[in-house]
Amino acid sequence: MDQTDRTDADGRGDGLPNVDPEPQPQNPTDGRGDGPDDIDKTVAFTAKLIPCDNYPAHNGVLKFRHILVNKREGYDATTGVFTCPMAGFYYFTVHASVYGRGEVIIQKNGVKVVSAYHTTLPNRMSQVASISSVIKLSLGDRVWVDLWGCGRNDIFCSADNDTVFVGFRLS
Repeated sequence: MDQTDRTDADGRGDGLPNVDPEPQPQNPTDGRGDGPDDIDKTVAFTAKLIPCDNYPAHNGVLKFRHILVNKREGYDATTGVFTCPMAGFYYFTVHASVYGRGEVIIQKNGVKVVSAYHTTLPNRMSQVASISSVIKLSLGDRVWVDLWGCGRNDIFCSADNDTVFVGFRLS
C-alpha cells in the first residue's frame, strides 16, 4: 500500500487506532473561579480606628470607622459590627496599637470568642497586641470587637501606627 493511499476507519490517514478525545468542559473557566458563570463568594473587610477614637474610655463595641475594604458591605462603620451576608467559615483578626494597657474581645452574637489583655505598664512603650480566630457563621450572625476592663483602654492610632479589624470568608 502506498503511503499516500493509507487511510483508516476514522479517515485521518495516520494509521493510528481511533481514540475518542477527552470531553471538554462546556465552559473553559469551570472551576477556576474567574469565569462569567462562577459566583463570586468573596466576603472581606478591613477597617481602621480613626484618631478621634483614640484611648477609648468606654466598655463595649470599638468602632473602626475608616473602611478600607468592604466587599459585600458586611461591616457597618456606624455600629462597629460585621453582619454575615453569606454563611461559611470566616477569619477575623484585630491588631491594636497599645501605649499602656489594651483589653479587647472578639464577640460573636454577644458571646466571647477570643480575648486579649496587653500591657506595657509601667514602661509605657508602644506595641501591637493581636488576636485572631476562625469562626463558623450563619447568615445574619454578628461579629464585633468589644473593649473590656476597668477604665480607659490605651488603644490608639497615628500616622504610622494603625489599629485594624479584619475579616474575610474562607469557604
